[in-house]
Amino acid sequence: MKKKLAKLLVLSLILSVCFGLAPAAQAAVSKTMRIGLLYGSDAIPAAKLTNTEGTGFRFGYYDSALNFVSLGWTGEQAVDVLITQNLYLNSKGGYGYSSDNARGTVGCYHIHLPWSYEDFASAYEAAQLVEGGFVAWVEGAYHVRVGAYPSKEEAQAALDALGSDAAVLKGTSGYGYSVVAHGTTRVLFQYDANTAGEAGAFGVQPGLEAGEATVTALNDGNKYRGGFRFERVNGGASTVVNIVDLEDYVKGIVPYEMSASWPLEALKAQAVCARTYSIYNTQGRAKHGADHFDLCTTTHCQVYRGVGSANANSDQAVAETAGQLAYYNGKLIDAVYYSSNGGASEDAKNVWVNDLGYLKGKLDPYEADIADRAGNYHWVKTLTAEELKTRVHNKGRSTCGDIVSVTTRQSAVGNTIELTVTDVSGKSFTFSGGDTVRSLLGTNSIRFTMTTSGGSAASSAAPSASGYQIAGAAAPAASLDGLYALGGDGTAAPLPQESYIVTADGVKALEPVQAATAPTSGAASYTFTGTGWGHNVGLSQWGAYAMAQRGYTYLDILKFYYTDITVE
Repeated sequence: MKKKLAKLLVLSLILSVCFGLAPAAQAAVSKTMRIGLLYGSDAIPAAKLTNTEGTGFRFGYYDSALNFVSLGWTGEQAVDVLITQNLYLNSKGGYGYSSDNARGTVGCYHIHLPWSYEDFASAYEAAQLVEGGFVAWVEGAYHVRVGAYPSKEEAQAALDALGSDAAVLKGTSGYGYSVVAHGTTRVLFQYDANTAGEAGAFGVQPGLEAGEATVTALNDGNKYRGGFRFERVNGGASTVVNIVDLEDYVKGIVPYEMSASWPLEALKAQAVCARTYSIYNTQGRAKHGADHFDLCTTTHCQVYRGVGSANANSDQAVAETAGQLAYYNGKLIDAVYYSSNGGASEDAKNVWVNDLGYLKGKLDPYEADIADRAGNYHWVKTLTAEELKTRVHNKGRSTCGDIVSVTTRQSAVGNTIELTVTDVSGKSFTFSGGDTVRSLLGTNSIRFTMTTSGGSAASSAAPSASGYQIAGAAAPAASLDGLYALGGDGTAAPLPQESYIVTADGVKALEPVQAATAPTSGAASYTFTGTGWGHNVGLSQWGAYAMAQRGYTYLDILKFYYTDITVE
């Protein structure tokens, strides 16, 4: 062992490795997306990457322009990327924090040899001369480290056995990564920039050559094109981000937001929407900026699951619209979309806040073609008065008492854009905006009618009073004595005992009415019966299907659902 260590001092700085020549630099791409695959509560300590197309992996980082900078590579077809924390290999080939029944450990303490190297090849050749040696890129320099021990004591014992006076023990920072051959404790490469944030993130680019077509399975699940960035956002588990070319990203959206078997023109419309939405939401307004990526893989952004469900039809839709985006008055639109509108889309201002000229509601004559086949198109939602009160409380209106009435307001095209509940004390609580109403009620869309059942308008024991009801008065007036009318010139005059009012049916005598006291109970339940699925703003996916079936082009579809746009 000592003789091998001595050889490290005289190694050439330029050496070949068993994996062949160093790969060329990655070619720049026109637009690259950062798509969060695992983050937040789903962040993980270890991730398995497996080549299903392509050979080997390059290790390094993505610069501020998302160009990949290669620092090392391996010809292994499957690797595990582990945070530099004690992780234990279990019987199923996975890695976790528990040492129970572990069959190996990848620890965070290492023997650090004293020399640095100019490049990966030099360091790799040196590492092969020491059992358990591997290349470590630490804070900008290549080093050789030996072993991966779970404690300082074990690492010290190994150092003593090594017999090198120059070697020292080193731990890792809270931002480092180790790459191991899958299902083993054999470290292939270590990366530790000792820096928080994106600047300290670790990159893995499948394929040994730049431009090589690759498909990579993550944790034996979804398969993705492009590369992967690993970041310990808070110094803990790993956020996993797919760094992928825009067109490849869109190919991973279209067959999941629609079915890949749908008509080509509908898929092309979806491709333009997905591409436009993607670019729009990376122009200083990334939805997941705090997590250091642009968009997630769910309906919160766009459904994206890689290449699994893509076929020739969906890929053709992306290829035939490559680079095409939707604009309004020369600016990119927020190309929002949803499953179905139930018969009418809606103005953005009536659903959210902003009034956007290209997101205008209109009656949809096409969805009727697919009403019997679209999923969740017809729906019914029933809430008891008590359930509705709970929902009102959950929306921050905790002073709402027992509900006695519910009223709704519809837009010009018949969608519900406002809901008001009134409680037993007469207080009203109004929820404005279609999305707010849909969230409050838990309905599938904002296109619905409401019916009530059970309950009573007032308690049977409630007393009633006769008189003249005055707006804002707690009780009706018994007579007209002391009441005044305000004239058109602003002067007030006492009301005579024989007074008249103008009604829709003409002039009538003013007569006392029987006024019930405030009701003590309303309907026992409220039933909302509706059509459609989604927020109703922008493109209807099932509407696009119906239009394509009728022979309309993707441009026809886009220009129907988005007002006054251009596609270029």
